[in-house]
Amino acid sequence: AKQPGRVLYVFWDANCWYCQLTWRALQHYEKAGLQVRWVPVAYQKDNSAALAAAVMGAKDRVAALRENETRYRAKSYDGGIKAAAKVPAELAIELEENMTLMGRFGMSGTPALVWKDSSGRVQTHLGMPPLSKLPAITGLPEQKIDDPELARFR
Repeated sequence: AKQPGRVLYVFWDANCWYCQLTWRALQHYEKAGLQVRWVPVAYQKDNSAALAAAVMGAKDRVAALRENETRYRAKSYDGGIKAAAKVPAELAIELEENMTLMGRFGMSGTPALVWKDSSGRVQTHLGMPPLSKLPAITGLPEQKIDDPELARFR
């Protein structure tokens, strides 16, 4: 959304299954006007940094993130984008800074959601949120989510 009512920050690891589920659920809210800023971190697997670097270094980061999430392999908990051959030093520093920032919010895992509520107070949620909490998190009316993979989060 170019003029979002609310901005949601999500710290995510490219190999994180719950991040992938959060991404799927939030697609409905993004279509309704939410702006999500996906903040990559890398800690879950040895190749997490290389996957994050593939997204961060892409010409179209949104398309790269979409590729990672739509091609995600849940059975092996692997992101779906081809890993970067090498993580450039500047991206490794950026990933470390993102981990530090996530920690400053008191978050130690992914997905880690951060937003300002309607009163302007910073709120956080660690893990895949229940679908019933997404309207409060996003500031938008409840969106219809009929994805069977998300049914258990109702």
